Amino acid sequence: MQIHNKTALLARRHIWPRLFLAGAIVMAMLFSFGLPGGMNLAAAGTTSEALAYARTKQAELAQEQQRLAQEKEQLAGKADQLSGELAWLNQRSAEQRRLYEEKTIQLEAAVAEMNAAYQAYIDAEEDMEAKKQQYGERVQVMFEHRNKSVFQIFLESSSLQGFFTTLQFIGIVADTDEQMIEDLEIAKDHAELKREIARQYAEEMTAVVEQIEADLALLKADANAREADLHQVEASLSERERAENDLLAESEQLETQIAALQQQLAAEKAAAATAAAEASRAAQATRAAQATKAAEATRAAQPTSAPDHQAANKATPTPKPTNPPKQTNSKGWVWPYPGDRTIYSPYGMRLHPVYHYYRMHTGVDLGGSYGNPIVAAAAGTVILVNNPREGSNKGGSGYGNYIIIDHGGGVSTLYAHLKNTHVKVGSTVKAGDRIASCGSTGTSIGPHLHFEVRINGRHTNPVPYIR
Repeated sequence: MQIHNKTALLARRHIWPRLFLAGAIVMAMLFSFGLPGGMNLAAAGTTSEALAYARTKQAELAQEQQRLAQEKEQLAGKADQLSGELAWLNQRSAEQRRLYEEKTIQLEAAVAEMNAAYQAYIDAEEDMEAKKQQYGERVQVMFEHRNKSVFQIFLESSSLQGFFTTLQFIGIVADTDEQMIEDLEIAKDHAELKREIARQYAEEMTAVVEQIEADLALLKADANAREADLHQVEASLSERERAENDLLAESEQLETQIAALQQQLAAEKAAAATAAAEASRAAQATRAAQATKAAEATRAAQPTSAPDHQAANKATPTPKPTNPPKQTNSKGWVWPYPGDRTIYSPYGMRLHPVYHYYRMHTGVDLGGSYGNPIVAAAAGTVILVNNPREGSNKGGSGYGNYIIIDHGGGVSTLYAHLKNTHVKVGSTVKAGDRIASCGSTGTSIGPHLHFEVRINGRHTNPVPYIR
């Protein structure tokens, strides 16, 4: 019985406090979600108000999208005569028809941008609400069990084995509660991120829509209106655009920095190799001198015995090459985001759907879910770790948390928008080694891995390397 009492005491010291702490933290988080700090979406005071506003705007935007789709269908039709709202275009020139079509396409793209941003925000809020309800029920059950002492659990157990099984189960539940808190924090951060993106898109695209509608009204009212008379939609320096400019500036800065780090690493390896070679030669010379001295001593002691050179002349067996991991491709590379081989945004120039300007995307976007593993695409040495938002799901600017690995021959890889980094500068990694976890830090609108391959610091299409 003394052993039982000791076990019960340990259980009460280590398991119940964890359950109680987890419950207290979850309850605090649930209550804290009532007010969305810093919320400015349509001047909403609470999350429920912001969500109701987003749903209302989304319904309005859906109706507008339907109307624009019908207009586009009629404009794209083969018939020469237009009817309904577009009948007035029958009396206009081909240039005016073209202008109207272009403005309609721009308007449709702007409405779609806003609608997608609101939908992403609504989805994130609904996911968080579902988790809050689920975890609230879990907390209630957890506190109900808190009323039972470990001694009561022991008395209710049918056997000693059952008692220890129950304690083990309670420990598993406590671990689950800790994961529950992390999942709830992720849902909260993601909802806040999507809310901010929706706010930015709403402000930017509302101004665009107003300008396009004014241009269309002028075109409709003035039979002589020409392209020069209309205000062109220009890319104002919005918050998102400034963030993207900062990201491209950081990318250009890294080009020089990576090349310098690679040269430094190559010099350090060369110096280490030279030092190792010199040490090896010195060791060989010492061994040779010792062997000669030993041989002379042996000959002096046993002048008639023949020296045995078999051991000295025995060749060292060549080690067999290690087979690369099965998941590597013919180049020895692996996909850096395990479990999802989809490229959600490719490498190259991307056309803005509203402003029609091109912007370079210096890598590929893979994944993602918060916390999922990121692995090294190939063997190499870590030359840079930048983690100003270490452990955070979001926040920061540019690449956010990122890692750069040198693979020799001027080739390096970059892993950006990370949540956690698991390596440090100087670490040696193999292809497939876990180096980080997925996040949405920096200029990012959701969890994913931004992956780059660079040659002497300059970005190139990474797909041929990892496929």
